[in-house]
Order: sequence, then structure tokens, then C-alpha cells
Amino acid sequence: MPALPVPIDLLRTRLRIEVEDDDALLASLAIAAGELIERETGLGLSSATRTAKVRPWRRWCAPVQPMSSVTSVTYTDPAGATQTLPTAEWYLDETDELPVLLFDTTASVKENTYATVTYVAGYTLIPHALQQCIVALVGAWYANPEAASIASLQQVPLAYQYVIAHFSTRSALR
Repeated sequence: MPALPVPIDLLRTRLRIEVEDDDALLASLAIAAGELIERETGLGLSSATRTAKVRPWRRWCAPVQPMSSVTSVTYTDPAGATQTLPTAEWYLDETDELPVLLFDTTASVKENTYATVTYVAGYTLIPHALQQCIVALVGAWYANPEAASIASLQQVPLAYQYVIAHFSTRSALR
């Protein structure tokens, strides 16, 4: 089961839910909200080691942010053997907001193969604004479990959309 992005106690406090009967439901909703935010923003809500296939020796920006480090770069040489690219042959350009992996090599690779980058990305501590987005989504889903209601057809507040747009690695605001 994925990690809970916001503690149940915090959800119950912020949503003013006093009973513990719905803790499993709240946990499920919080995980779903976290997954939605991750997909929408390109952010990892937990720090983890990840891998990505990349075209050999082209500049590369991690699909999950914030990226804290690159562990290794491997590739398949023309003979079919897996090689680890020496760290002297690549570096992270961190002069922009999103780090970019750049290569100082033109090592030969097996035709039609990709390099594999192993990297660490995701928050070790979720920013409060993103926690609030999770709480807002959980609150909306908890109070209105159906997709729409005749009594109240409303979007999640604009504050949610603004925060997501601000944090998104795919955003024009970034």
C-alpha cells in the first residue's frame, strides 16, 4: 500500500471529523488525492529511488521532481554488455529550477537501446500547500462521495487549482 501523504490525525483535525470509524476511508482518499497530485504535477510526494530510460547522451530532465541526486547511468555497449557510465562523464546542471542531466561522452551504445538513469526524487517533507490540497480533496470527496449532486454542483476551490499550477513541473507558472 502506498505511503499516506498526510497523517490521519491531521485529516481528522482539519476536516473536523471526531470519530475514528472512517480512518480507513480517509486513508484511502488521502492516497488517491496524493496519486492525483503526483500525476497532475510531476512531483513525487515521497522520496524514492527511481529509474528512467533515456536516449543516450541527450540532456535529460527527470520526469519526477524534485530530483535530489543521480545514482548511476548504465547502458548496453555494442557487444551487448551492460556498462556503468563513469561519474566523470555526466553531471547535473542545477543552474535552473529543474536540474538537467548532461553528458560529456559519446560512448558507443548498442543500436536501438536506451541508457538507464537511476535517481532519487520526491519530497522528504511535503510542502504545507500541497498537504492542504490533499486535505481539500479528501474533504470534498468525503462530504460528496458521488461524482455530482443535484444539490451542489461545485468544483474544488480555486485555491487548489492555483497551488497545483504553482507546484506543477509542467506549469507555465514555473
